[in-house]
Amino acid sequence: MYKLYKKIAQAFTDKKQMFIDRGLMPVRQCDIYMGQPDDPESFELFFPAVFVDWAITPGGPGEEDLIVIDFHIVEEPGTHSENFSNRLNESLNYIKRIKAVKYLMNRLRASNSTPLTYNGERPRTTPFFKYHIVSYKCYIDADTESIWRSEMDDTIPNDVGVVNRNLKETETKPIPSPIIDTY
Repeated sequence: MYKLYKKIAQAFTDKKQMFIDRGLMPVRQCDIYMGQPDDPESFELFFPAVFVDWAITPGGPGEEDLIVIDFHIVEEPGTHSENFSNRLNESLNYIKRIKAVKYLMNRLRASNSTPLTYNGERPRTTPFFKYHIVSYKCYIDADTESIWRSEMDDTIPNDVGVVNRNLKETETKPIPSPIIDTY
């Protein structure tokens, strides 16, 4: 998830102009979801914001893990989207932002994942905000994300060394014995 989250955060940083071209303010805060919309008084929030939440379902032996990623798209409260509101066009930016986030995330991928594919969306209401959650899914290489594995192989390396910043088992070379001539 490390590589994938970095790609997601970088996309919001690199593609600010895409939001501006659509007449929207760029996302000011992309962060890991920790309940910010449910308890905004405990966090420093900058709107508009996208909070990223995920769940990983392990695949079977030799299979990739399934990741479902939820994007919590939060605007400032009080959008005034009533049909009689004189701010109706301004409030419809909320829907345009959801569409822009979907455009940005569709088919995004990391080096160890399949592309993100749309998995649905739903509204969410808290005492502080009414916001939208857009869900995507992808598969991730289980070997590189092995921290989620509940089992480990029962191997005991003889000797371990560092190769390209990764621990690797090194070959055990026979210890040369001196040849002693006895007469």
